[in-house]
Amino acid sequence: MQVLDFSKNYFELFDLEPGFVVDKTRLHNNQQMLQSACHPDRYVNASDQDKRLSLQQASLINEAYQTLSSPVKRARYLLELNGLELNDETETTSDMTFLMEQLELREQLDDCPNQPDPLASCEQIEGKLKFRAQQLADEFVENFEAGKFELARMISRKMQFIHRIQEQLHELQFKLEDELA
Repeated sequence: MQVLDFSKNYFELFDLEPGFVVDKTRLHNNQQMLQSACHPDRYVNASDQDKRLSLQQASLINEAYQTLSSPVKRARYLLELNGLELNDETETTSDMTFLMEQLELREQLDDCPNQPDPLASCEQIEGKLKFRAQQLADEFVENFEAGKFELARMISRKMQFIHRIQEQLHELQFKLEDELA
């Protein structure tokens, strides 16, 4: 049985350079290779200890892959690797312009079902969110690479806000598609 080094960080696990920009193809290929070697289905006839180890390794691989695949999670993970503790319970943003932008986007989202073409309205919002997410990702990289971790931390928090609205938008799109089908 291949045994993973549990002391490695997620980037090391997938043989990637630590950074916000990741080679998604390499990440995916390395994840597939590791899962193939460690997947619990390969150890159905193994000892209980090997079965547990296989399950732990598969869990680690999945968690690492989910983290590195998501820009928001990856940004937060990079901050944690650099010694910043993040607390969703107490952290927010005091950027009033950003908060007003969020309120406006949420109002537009709430109004989508009332529009003549609700799905087209959703697509417009989706475009705005993708653009804003990319802006924030670029700001994060700029500040993180400059060692401005506190600024990068605040930007990662804004990235989370945008991500949540994107999730709500996707839920609304599925709902609208079902209703219009």
